[in-house]
Amino acid sequence: MRSLLCIYLFFLGFVDGEKYSLHLYNELFQNSTYNKVLIPTLNDNDTLLLKITFLPRGISEFNDVTGQLSIAMGLDVRWRDVFLRWNPTKFGNVSHLVVPEDHVWTPVITLANPIDRIPVFPGDSFPIRVYANGQLIWIKGGTVSVTCQPNVKYYPFDEHKCSAKFLTIDRIGNELRMETGMRSVINEKYGEWDIYSMNAYSSRFDVYSCSVFEITVRRRSEFLILNTCIPILCLGILNACVFLIPPESGERVSFAMTVLLSFAVFMTIFSASLPKNSDPVPIMCYVMMVMMLESGIIVILTIIGLRIFFKRENEPIPKFVSRIARIADLRSSIYRQDDQSLMNGKIQNDEENLKPEQPSLTWERLRIIFDMTCFCVSFGVFVLLVCVYAIMVKIS
Repeated sequence: MRSLLCIYLFFLGFVDGEKYSLHLYNELFQNSTYNKVLIPTLNDNDTLLLKITFLPRGISEFNDVTGQLSIAMGLDVRWRDVFLRWNPTKFGNVSHLVVPEDHVWTPVITLANPIDRIPVFPGDSFPIRVYANGQLIWIKGGTVSVTCQPNVKYYPFDEHKCSAKFLTIDRIGNELRMETGMRSVINEKYGEWDIYSMNAYSSRFDVYSCSVFEITVRRRSEFLILNTCIPILCLGILNACVFLIPPESGERVSFAMTVLLSFAVFMTIFSASLPKNSDPVPIMCYVMMVMMLESGIIVILTIIGLRIFFKRENEPIPKFVSRIARIADLRSSIYRQDDQSLMNGKIQNDEENLKPEQPSLTWERLRIIFDMTCFCVSFGVFVLLVCVYAIMVKIS
């Protein structure tokens, strides 16, 4: 009997609670003069405080070529409506109601830097929790798509700082003031991007009060290092090694042209993955352009080296070529010991025993000097470019 009485009282309280909620709802919205068009302030000169807390979850999409960023996030929007207050003791201790958003006044939250649509989460309806003291809590969620100016100067070790600016387009700053906060939630990883930092603050956008959500993303460079940087380094080394191929093989020009075409292919692939209006231009572009120009010069030098190789020995060497070759050849001035002194094993004074002898410069000798000089210079330029790029990236 006691259990039946408890069950009866439970259902009675439940029904009474429902009746109190219905009565409260009718009292607030049906039988009152509540206006959901006007801003809920007592005086026309009062400023409504709108608290926005960002609930970021992660990146949905980031296209650094087109400059589009999509962020999965929620918005916790809170304000006080002075016309939606009641005494809970008069309504069965009902402390809050959950109503559709079209039943009360709501701020028109828009984006200042959208990709296509200005309203935030258009077409979606979210309920609002109304408390007895007039506090309203409106939690919205979805994907926010904004424009972002990419900075690919240090590609593929680049990072980008993007921001989403929220404002109420129907109310200016002296009518509605936005207070900004952020509550971190699970940050989901997206593709080749990692979230480096997040920040939220209040600002001004013309005459409007504005809440700004700022996010910095950093590229995961491991994949690009393996698929782009290392092949380019290999091509730069092979570029200089063309002068080590014996000219008798007949493969020098074809090898040099193959390396040049490989650089051209990599330049095409590289440029396709970068913004067309990137400002500043990536340092890697300058490095690859210099390597490509060096590869073109190496093709020309290879042809010159082959012409030297096929010169007849009876053809005279121009004097200016001979002078340049003797300067480049570290062994152009050689002192040889007297053959008789070597045979007798006697070591005499250097001034008496050593006689300066200028070796005769032949086309074959000139070709060797030319190849070794070109190899050292081209390889030195390659090493210098790599070191300069590494230092600039490290400093950044």
